[in-house]
Amino acid sequence: MTRASILFAALIALVELAAFGASFLNNMAEHPHATVPLGILWLMFRYFTIWTNTLVGLAFGWMAWRKRALAKPFLAALVLWILIVGVVYHLLLAGDTPLHGLDYVSNLLYHTAAPILVPVWWLAFAPKGGLTSHHAVIWLAWPLVYLVYAVIRGLETGFYPYFFLNLDKLGWGGLGLWCVKFLVAFWIGGLVIVTLGRGLNRLGISR
Repeated sequence: MTRASILFAALIALVELAAFGASFLNNMAEHPHATVPLGILWLMFRYFTIWTNTLVGLAFGWMAWRKRALAKPFLAALVLWILIVGVVYHLLLAGDTPLHGLDYVSNLLYHTAAPILVPVWWLAFAPKGGLTSHHAVIWLAWPLVYLVYAVIRGLETGFYPYFFLNLDKLGWGGLGLWCVKFLVAFWIGGLVIVTLGRGLNRLGISR
C-alpha cells in the first residue's frame, strides 16, 4: 500500500470510530434504562447499518495498521455493502424530520460520509483484478445472513429495525418479496462493481 492509501484508510477508520462513538452516546441518551454498555451495543446491532459500518471500520483500521491491502473480492464487497447502506437510507429511510446533535453526526457519517469515502478509496487505490460474476453471488451472503438474523431477532423481541422487515405488518409474503428485491439489488450492484473493476483493471487503474 502507498502512503496515500494508508492515510486514506486511516481516515475512513477514524470516521467509522467517530460514527460509532456518536451512535453509542446517542443510544445511551435515548435508552437510559440500558445502562450496561453491552445493553447499548445489543440495541445498536439491530441494524444493518451498524453491522456493515463496523465491518468497514475494522477492515480499514486493519489495513492502516498493517499497511497491507485485504483480498480484492472482499474490498469490492465492502464497497457494495456500504453503498447499499447509503442508497437505501437516502431513498427509503431518511425522513423529513431534521436530526440533531449526536444523532445527526452518526447518521451523516454512517449514511453519507462512509458510502462516499469507501468507494473513492477503492477507485483510487484498491487492486481490482480477478473479479468475476461469481463474486456478485458470494457477496449476497452478508445481507442474507443479516436478513435471517433480523427476522429471528424480531420474532423474539417484537422489534423490527426497518419497515421492510416488519413481519407483523407485511406477513411472510410481503417480507419475502422485500427480501427478494433487496437480494436482487445487491446482486445487480455486485455485477456493476465487477464490471467496473474489470474495466479499470484493463485501463491499468489498479494496484
